[in-house]
Amino acid sequence: MTHTTPYRMLIAVTSLGALLAGCAGQPDAASGSAPAASYEPRDTCFTDLPEQVDDDLAFECGYVVVPETRGAGDGRTVELGVMRFDSGQDESRAPLFMLAGGPGQTAIELDSLALMQTRLLGQVLKDRDIVLLEQRGTRNTSVHLDCPEIQASAWVAYERGLDELETETLQVGLLEQCIDEFEAQGVNLDAYNSVENAADVDAAREALGYDRIIYYGASYGSQLGQHVMRDFPDSLQAVILDGANSLSRKSWVEDRALDAEWGIDNLTSLCEADPGCRDNYDIPRLVDAALAQFDDGPLPYRFTDPSDPSLAVEGFVTVDDLAGLIYEMQGSVIGAFALPATLELLGTKGNTDTLVEVLGQRKGGELLAGRQASGPAGMAMLMHFAMVCSDDPVHSTDDVITDGTGAYATRHGIFLAEEYVLACSVLDMEELPDSTDRDVDVDVPVLLLSGGLDVATPSYRSQIVADALPNATHLVFPGRTHVQLSGVNLCAFDIMAQFTRNPNGSLDTSCMKETPVMGFILGDGTISTDQGATSPQD
Repeated sequence: MTHTTPYRMLIAVTSLGALLAGCAGQPDAASGSAPAASYEPRDTCFTDLPEQVDDDLAFECGYVVVPETRGAGDGRTVELGVMRFDSGQDESRAPLFMLAGGPGQTAIELDSLALMQTRLLGQVLKDRDIVLLEQRGTRNTSVHLDCPEIQASAWVAYERGLDELETETLQVGLLEQCIDEFEAQGVNLDAYNSVENAADVDAAREALGYDRIIYYGASYGSQLGQHVMRDFPDSLQAVILDGANSLSRKSWVEDRALDAEWGIDNLTSLCEADPGCRDNYDIPRLVDAALAQFDDGPLPYRFTDPSDPSLAVEGFVTVDDLAGLIYEMQGSVIGAFALPATLELLGTKGNTDTLVEVLGQRKGGELLAGRQASGPAGMAMLMHFAMVCSDDPVHSTDDVITDGTGAYATRHGIFLAEEYVLACSVLDMEELPDSTDRDVDVDVPVLLLSGGLDVATPSYRSQIVADALPNATHLVFPGRTHVQLSGVNLCAFDIMAQFTRNPNGSLDTSCMKETPVMGFILGDGTISTDQGATSPQD
């Protein structure tokens, strides 16, 4: 059976990094003083430590119990998972609180725990406790706002032979069903927003017995950190924002096409400055040539499961699938430097076999994986949509700024917006006022970390945040992509350790110049420069 629909899944979340605004018009979540909360230890932890981490580390797990809706007086609470690593140092030292991105990602999982190695976060743990805190609605909490049925919707649509409109109707119904089920349990979805989230951070600080904290946020966590700075500045000794976008953004998707275009332009500039790349590739031309393969419409594909040759799916790959692949490759170091070679392979005029094979494997594999009805990387999908649609709701694809963007960037931005328009229309969240869409100017020491190739939260977006702060240091790492800690950027870990020891001191950033930047991958598999790729990659 062959299908023409792209089977758009209702999950436009690729950890795009980026982020939210705040709340008012809600019950008073941020009064400037710490809200009541309690801590309940667990006998067992949420997960074991990965093998590469010293198993002698002292840690405990538990729940911080907070009101679901502050000021409501209904007695409903939410339990937030906590994993606390004990430094053995004076408890008066401000701990490092670490918050994940998404929104909807979990802070307590194997990849995060792997960063507790001595060479990485172990540098910080020598001096102070480290606390991994889950956000309301994520996996290790009492209200896990996920909707796995949405993840499986593409497979269901494929099996039923639904067209695009019928698939969208299916997804709307599944999302409405998830919402109804949570509301039947008494869950107040309007309480899942960035201001309540920020108040939870301060409540956890109080419940765990700390006077002040050093806050670290990755991607969405960095925008959440700005809400904490605004509402609870006295609770902060310092702040680290890793991949930040500004609160002043008015829509979750308004800058997506602009940033995708910036990514292509930036990569082009790097290529032109590299003789090997410059002599081999014209990136804008390669992008256009690859897109032109779809001038006559979608192309048919067939994918066979390599682990089960009897299982095969078939359908059509589209220009949106290609745009998604380009954006995905821009999101990793190796992917970004391999993009020109990949585009040259995919854009060979008159030969679509390789294009169909690559996109078909990607699309078919995702389709078959959807049978398991589980979200990507622990993402709580309904929590993600609730946060986005309360803080920076997407009302129309017209929210996307496309002036000056090329065909790829425009298609990427609009495709992303279509997903959120659908989700936000179904959730119909109580919107947060413009008063929380102002960049914070709190006089707290802030370290901002950016990747020079980051297309999710480009460095110039983080600079907007830095410009509003009176005591901020913004570091841009050449050749790196989104979120420096998860990309195991050793230089970033070293600088962060310095900053946590003395937030107001000068930083030795010499490692930024000493770390080689990866060269472009050429068609013969060699690297375009002799710098090598000795630094850890994203």
